Amino acid sequence: MAPIPPPPTTRPDRLDIDPARLDAFAVHLRSSESALPFDFCTRSEGFIYPQCNHPAVLDYLFFNCAHQFGFWNLANNHWQAPMIAPLDGHMLKGSDFLFRACTRAIEADPTVFDPRTLAQLTPEQLDALFHDDTGCNPLPMWPEHLAIIQAYTRWFLDRQLIPADLLRQANDSPSPLKTLLEILAGLPGYAEDPLQKKAMLLAITLENRPEHFLKVTDPSSAVPIIDYHLQRSVLRTGLVQVLDPELRQNLETRQVVSASDEAAVRATAYDAIAQLMDRSGLSAATVDWFFFQNRTRCPETVEPDCPACPVHHICARRTALFQPVHRTTAY
Repeated sequence: MAPIPPPPTTRPDRLDIDPARLDAFAVHLRSSESALPFDFCTRSEGFIYPQCNHPAVLDYLFFNCAHQFGFWNLANNHWQAPMIAPLDGHMLKGSDFLFRACTRAIEADPTVFDPRTLAQLTPEQLDALFHDDTGCNPLPMWPEHLAIIQAYTRWFLDRQLIPADLLRQANDSPSPLKTLLEILAGLPGYAEDPLQKKAMLLAITLENRPEHFLKVTDPSSAVPIIDYHLQRSVLRTGLVQVLDPELRQNLETRQVVSASDEAAVRATAYDAIAQLMDRSGLSAATVDWFFFQNRTRCPETVEPDCPACPVHHICARRTALFQPVHRTTAY
């Protein structure tokens, strides 16, 4: 097991957190009937996500969550558009495309995401798992996905393990969530991110799927799930304020930012969401699902319909702000 990295350090000279707005959001979330964790099953059950008790779902989840990153296209050093592609007759965006492509794969071969099967597949066969209806793989960072698949497979084979062994080890420990995060901190596809976004995403899917694979007895071990949708939300709502004029301009113009700028924004978002979880008393899964739904209410490509948003009355409406544009396998 690898040690869980310490919480990130924020940059108060460049970004700040609005405590009054945090309190307002905490009150709203506590009283909202829609502030519930998602079960990664019922929405389009059997299409986007595997049906309950599918025999391959555990291998599927461990594999899939390691690839939840980079669903956007770049042009002229600026964010261009989200990744949207046709799959099985539906236009699917980013995460939904990946979930559906993996669901399609286990429908064809339930063993496909077993590391022992992955080891037998050529790069061309792996690429074909993600072909859209035009016969192309639309994932913008496919070379990085392929490298993760190969390293992930070797990690399991070298240890003669499968995902079920890792889950068993976590559930047999006194602190199942903490133990799972420690294990994933050494697993390729999860190990690269010090903030453990994909690791925590896997944990909440394992906990909240109808099968309830992960038996969490230590909810205090949860960490915030910081992807680019959530960063956009905390910036636009004003939970996080950008004090640095140059950084603000780069975010508003959707220009590629440096690794240090991306890290500063993401660390501050992490701190803000950690405080929101603490003030609201709600789980990481609940807070994450609330903000993940915000990607449709406060989208990337068109001006948001603020009056229709459930938090319009407590939002700063800084809709020109955008998430840091930075290529990473972390989210």
